Amino acid sequence: MTRSAIKTFVKVALFAAAGAATFTSCTRKGPEDPKRFRLGWQPPWANQGQIVEVFKHTDVLSRNGVSLQYKAFTYGGPMTEAALAGEVDILFVGDQPAITLISRDPKWRIIARMVNYRSAIIVPPGSRLITLKDLAGKKVATALGSTTHRDTVRHLQEGGLNVGKDVSLVNVDQAEHAAVIARGGTDTWAGMIAAIATYDPTIAVAIQGNRARVLTEWVSPAVVVAHQDLVGGRSDHLQGFLQAYTESFAIYARDRNRFDMLYSEDSRLPLSPDVYRSMAAYEPNLMATDVSSIDISLDGSQQELLQRNADAALSMGIIKQRVEIQKHLDLGLAREAMRVVKKTPSH
Repeated sequence: MTRSAIKTFVKVALFAAAGAATFTSCTRKGPEDPKRFRLGWQPPWANQGQIVEVFKHTDVLSRNGVSLQYKAFTYGGPMTEAALAGEVDILFVGDQPAITLISRDPKWRIIARMVNYRSAIIVPPGSRLITLKDLAGKKVATALGSTTHRDTVRHLQEGGLNVGKDVSLVNVDQAEHAAVIARGGTDTWAGMIAAIATYDPTIAVAIQGNRARVLTEWVSPAVVVAHQDLVGGRSDHLQGFLQAYTESFAIYARDRNRFDMLYSEDSRLPLSPDVYRSMAAYEPNLMATDVSSIDISLDGSQQELLQRNADAALSMGIIKQRVEIQKHLDLGLAREAMRVVKKTPSH
């Protein structure tokens, strides 16, 4: 990636961050059109970005009787605040912001699985750090409260490091990660940051530009969240949205280059087709060309993972009270949406 392309990506991310920071608490507003939903999505997050491009550039929504207003955010933290302010109806979000949202307002429901995506702790290309233990005495930047923050703490603890004692975490908004990396550095960024815990496409951008290498990486989960008022009061249209959502994975997989390029234009993030393929490989639904193999529900092991993650967030102080995931799962519409889509011959 060229220096100018990196600067463009940074500017877009910071612009989105500024727009996402303006929400304040208010009462939820009733919809003017029951078929229209306000979707919170994240342009700097590749794997869900292509699904949004399918929404925008095909008739999949109209065929299923719904429409969307798109509200862009840089990561899950600002989106959570917008949800609490009644400014979004449906969220494409990492599991930790979803858990945080539910802990603050238990009327939100996890209605489907979103995507798996790559998270990692990355270091400058000239860094002498080899293992997590080498981070002892160092500063690691991450977006506090994010899924990546929670998982980073877990990985550091499993590596025998005490966060706050052995390793210092520095709060850097997800939108600013690319800017820090773009400034360059031999063995640290900004003269003090030894590593950044982040996720794709920031990882891919940095590696493709020879500005970082991976110290350790892992797969993170994401979910689709909606308010219980929609589940109860607009279930037919919410199911229509989930039908369009299910179809969109197969539509993307049949024409990946088109939707990757549309996403590149929307996010101003020029990456090679091979890089897009490597990011999509973390999510099975993005590789399925037929809807029969697409699953937007959450099986028992995935539900158990969400509960473990919620409990970990509580022990780390990310949330203040325990979230019982089972009480906030509402997967009936997702299962019915899959049934309807898979029985329709044209799909």
